[in-house]
Amino acid sequence: MDFNACGQELARYNSWQNRVLFDLCDQIGDDARRLDRGMFFGSIHATLNHILYIDHRILTLLNGGNPGAFTPKIVMADDFADLRRQRVQTDAKLENLTSGDDLAWQDNIRTLADVTGKVRDVPLQVLFLQIFNHQTHHRSQITSELHKMGIDYGITDIPLTPNMPF
Repeated sequence: MDFNACGQELARYNSWQNRVLFDLCDQIGDDARRLDRGMFFGSIHATLNHILYIDHRILTLLNGGNPGAFTPKIVMADDFADLRRQRVQTDAKLENLTSGDDLAWQDNIRTLADVTGKVRDVPLQVLFLQIFNHQTHHRSQITSELHKMGIDYGITDIPLTPNMPF
């Protein structure tokens, strides 16, 4: 399986997991989503915002743009319905990125500085994979909080993603 096919499967998996997560977060209500639970970003709502923010930053890089200065506590959407709408739109962009005919972006690199100031050349394929790694990391923080609330998140196995072509 080539990078493009793997990317398509990761994007489908990611969309599925985000749908599950947002459905469960919708069920717990706004007060529970906004409660400071001692998570890295405080609340479930703030963590969902952070995930979306980083996705937008990386998508900007993948599309040849400059995302500007990093703002760790930025709020992409204060309203949960708007946050969910943006999540769905962003997931569609991730799915479309590897499904088009113009895949030349995959061969490019970006010179980036990390938070310590160290500069490195990063292949765009690595940045693309970082989106999914980052989301999985923070989704696990949220699912841990849901588990503490007695909510079963369910299956997270990539091979069990609905509508996979294998």
